[in-house]
Amino acid sequence: METAPSYRERLAPPWWLLLVLLLIVPAVLLVFLPVNPQVGVALAIGIYLAVVALLWLAAPVVEVQGGTLRAGRARIEVEHLGTAEPKLGDDAKAQMRAGWQPDAHHVISPWTRTLVHVPVADPSDPTPAWVISSRRPERLAAAIEAAR
Repeated sequence: METAPSYRERLAPPWWLLLVLLLIVPAVLLVFLPVNPQVGVALAIGIYLAVVALLWLAAPVVEVQGGTLRAGRARIEVEHLGTAEPKLGDDAKAQMRAGWQPDAHHVISPWTRTLVHVPVADPSDPTPAWVISSRRPERLAAAIEAAR
């Protein structure tokens, strides 16, 4: 039996992006209404729903469960990790700009401004750290520390 995750978050787009994407509807209507109004309305709604579904399904999941950290499709046992450090505000900006580690494992969401930086303590692992976007970085860092 699998244990319940101590932390789980889907890095889905924010609600306001779904409102902005509603601009797809008039754009599709503008193209297809002169051809066939029913087809235009059906395509406009269908394309909007398809884009929203694609964004939802493509959003990575960050999860700490059973001693494993999962970020997107990658997994690592928390015993191989160092101390998780939440990055907020200017620290997060610095991590994404001047502190960027090209050989680290990144799971970054463009609409999430806070991060968790977790160094990899396993000397045989070529990845020096994991950098993960999170809307609740303190809770994610605490879940990683609790699982260690």
